[in-house]
Amino acid sequence: MVQAAPVQREAVNDWDTALDADSGYNRLLHSLPPDEAAIIDSLLEPVDLETGYEIAGPGEPIEWVHFPDTAVLSLITIMAGGGGIESLTTGRDGLSGFALLTGCTTSFPRVVCQVPGRSRRAPASSFMDALPRMPELHKRVLRYSQLAFDVASQSAACNRVHVTEERCARWLLLSQDRAGRREFKLTQVFLAQMLGVRRPAVTVAIGILERSGLIEHRRGRIRVSDRDGLERASCECYGLIRARQMELMGF
Repeated sequence: MVQAAPVQREAVNDWDTALDADSGYNRLLHSLPPDEAAIIDSLLEPVDLETGYEIAGPGEPIEWVHFPDTAVLSLITIMAGGGGIESLTTGRDGLSGFALLTGCTTSFPRVVCQVPGRSRRAPASSFMDALPRMPELHKRVLRYSQLAFDVASQSAACNRVHVTEERCARWLLLSQDRAGRREFKLTQVFLAQMLGVRRPAVTVAIGILERSGLIEHRRGRIRVSDRDGLERASCECYGLIRARQMELMGF
């Protein structure tokens, strides 16, 4: 299994562009009451995650709760034949391991790093022991759990009825939101796995979006160059997900 590495700063390249001033900080942890911030900070350790790093496998114990800052995680439903399809992404908007809130101690999906970056993690048992002393964070985590259910439901419908180009645009927009930057490391092979389609279909979709001037693609990296245009190219699912997130989370 790919290992989480101690935090190291990457050299900034000509594509690195933050979306906003809060980029690089998990929004669930932002502006917590000072007493709660002190508690959660005492539990967290920073790690750098690379693409493919596995946080939890199906049926395995949930050992860590991750609060991604710039990394993006994928929750992948594994099928009997060994393949899988992404049901949810989480980044600076959420956390991993929220099934712990129900008393469940094992993971149903495979949880892996999708877009490399920084995360902070706490031991699952320590986090759950401390959560009753953090009522504001507890409320935020519960709301995020509801959002995760709603997003997974919308994604299931999207995968059934929308074409690959629209789904690809939606996926890139959501990943951009969760990573907090306009450019991120991503291969077409990995994107095909996340969308549950063959690589040629992704190649065609990426080509259409790039020729339209919406994205740039080079050396395993994708940059969103026309955000408004990409939103127009996406199916309605992106707008519905963003509206629900604003309703539940306020960001």
